[in-house]
Amino acid sequence: MYKVLLIAALSLLIFQGCSTQTTPTAAVEEAPMYVDENTLILFALDAQAQNRFAETVGYFDLLYKRTEDPVYRDKAMAALMHGRYYNDVVSRLETRRSSGETLNEQELRYLVLAYLAKKAYVKAESEAQSLVKIRENEENLVVLAEVYRVQKDYLKMLAALERAYQLNYSEDVLDKIVVTLYSNMQKPYEAIGRINAHNRNLGYSLLLSKRLVLFYRDQGDIQGLLDVYPKLYEMEPTKVHADVITQLYWSEQKMPELIAFLEKSHTNDELLLKIYSSQKKFEKAVPLAQKLYEESGDLEFLGQKAIFMYESSKNRGDARILDSVIKDLTEVVAVKEEGYYLNYLGYCMIEHDRNVSKGITYVKRALETEPDSGYFIDSLAWGYYKEGKCKEADALMQKVVELLGGDDPEVKAHVNAINKCLKGSKK
Repeated sequence: MYKVLLIAALSLLIFQGCSTQTTPTAAVEEAPMYVDENTLILFALDAQAQNRFAETVGYFDLLYKRTEDPVYRDKAMAALMHGRYYNDVVSRLETRRSSGETLNEQELRYLVLAYLAKKAYVKAESEAQSLVKIRENEENLVVLAEVYRVQKDYLKMLAALERAYQLNYSEDVLDKIVVTLYSNMQKPYEAIGRINAHNRNLGYSLLLSKRLVLFYRDQGDIQGLLDVYPKLYEMEPTKVHADVITQLYWSEQKMPELIAFLEKSHTNDELLLKIYSSQKKFEKAVPLAQKLYEESGDLEFLGQKAIFMYESSKNRGDARILDSVIKDLTEVVAVKEEGYYLNYLGYCMIEHDRNVSKGITYVKRALETEPDSGYFIDSLAWGYYKEGKCKEADALMQKVVELLGGDDPEVKAHVNAINKCLKGSKK
């Protein structure tokens, strides 16, 4: 409470006249002597953090009056600029210069920008050119370019920026150049070419790559986006960038590039798993499904891993493989009553004589979820065949042929085996 009251009192003493936008330092009173320098600094910083620039100027003015430390005068000038008190900026700096003081470069840059804000373009240009004569560096040339930008003299603006860029090849300066070329001078290809040349010769820049993305989007250049986005992701590996890359590769059907990106970035393992499955890359799908299951605990991935393991096996009758597949699928169907997994488990048990009757039970459960599935009916027919129920198997296989057709190799094999069974030639 003491601090709040003290700040309020000081505000009344120090900043009478500082609350208006036109004259933030019309009157500055001396603070009580017990308010030391460090306390005044804290008050100034607090006012600055809350964008109370008039108060900030008053505190720094008072600090400068007490200490004559030019740092405080500089801070007051910066606060005037942030608060847009351009009349006060011009008044203070011109007064000091007329009294014989030499203004430093930062103060001269403030003076140029204040003149620009007051639309005193002739004075602003004169001061900016004098500033560049004092020292031709990036900051001063950028201020000169700003004078020309405000006056929409883009040729002169570009010339000043080119001089600045040649000094140290600043990406910030080049960004101003390409925006001018693209937006103000309608030279999109030149702007894009300048960024690509910079990236190629000096290394990729995050700022310029983001600008390039905006240009390519505006141009509808998909190939350009495909070229720049992977580089952008390397510099800034965000989910947003990864999603855009994935969408671009997917829409353009660049599957090898998409797979390579997903394998390297692991930004969408679920999509990668689906691609592996669709392309029958089961050897890669098995460890990825296991990883996803361990990370999420989702039994869907455990079931997929079991199926991928079976499909990728060169010897599907291998006891170790079958034990693992049956174990995992049994765990899945204990929780998930999904026909796909129930049928797969049942068929594995039937095909490899791992408790055929129990396998049939699983297939029947699968049929309860999808009664007209030709694949599930085929599994049940095969189960009956294994039990020697050839008539029942034959009746079901006729329905399978109606549903799936008779060209499927596995369907053909089952039909032939069941026909032999009917003729009493089952071996």
